Amino acid sequence: MRVIWAAALFALPAVAAADEVDRLLDALQIGEVVQILVEEGSATALALEDSMFPGRGGEAWASEVRRIYEWETREAALNGEMRRRLEGRDLAPLLAFLEGDVGQRIMALEVSARRAFIEPEMEEIALELFEDAEDTQPVLHAQVMEFTEVNDLVGQNVEGAFESNAAFALGVHTAGGFDGVSLNALIAQLWAGDEAVEADVSSWLYAYLMTAYRPLPEEDLAAYIALSKTADGQMLNTVIMASFNALFSDISYDLGSAAGRFMAQQEL
Repeated sequence: MRVIWAAALFALPAVAAADEVDRLLDALQIGEVVQILVEEGSATALALEDSMFPGRGGEAWASEVRRIYEWETREAALNGEMRRRLEGRDLAPLLAFLEGDVGQRIMALEVSARRAFIEPEMEEIALELFEDAEDTQPVLHAQVMEFTEVNDLVGQNVEGAFESNAAFALGVHTAGGFDGVSLNALIAQLWAGDEAVEADVSSWLYAYLMTAYRPLPEEDLAAYIALSKTADGQMLNTVIMASFNALFSDISYDLGSAAGRFMAQQEL
């Protein structure tokens, strides 16, 4: 009896920590974000058939894409990665902000803007607005630039893009695609376009953040930036970026491997 009671006591802190992590994931609206990424990624993946193995995918390729982008599987993987990285940390300061009215409004705006950017037309409009934003909306423009810099969003997103592309190339190569081209040559081709990738990431990111935060009062965005500057805010940003980069790399490898198999069949 004493052993059972002791085990229960030692289990209580872990349960409390898990509850805090679940609350944080809910506050960040991770499920909604993954749904958007799955929807967007699936459409992009289906289009790979035209450029990599035209006319040879059909329903078989569509089935592979559905398997790779299965929402519940990917959400579970992301949640597990974030839980692992957040285990044992004090999340109370983050929850105090993110579960509050301002934090929830910010999260909802980020998700709404991300969903809107699925449409290419919306992204193009936002990019055009951003080009004039320094003159037309100087305060918002300055805050977005500060938020981006504080969280190193350009650098981390560029790094994530290269990791995902490298994982895709590895998947294709391992499955027998790109016959006669070495993996090193494929990776070298990726790095050759690093400046273009950084330019694309930067413009997309600034336009997206301007769209998301435009409805926010200046003081609310200032509070969000202030949170980002704290040790807790920096920790959360690192966890989010690392977790999503791991998710994207896993998806990219699986997608590359599937595409490589279709390419190898074509070559045969």
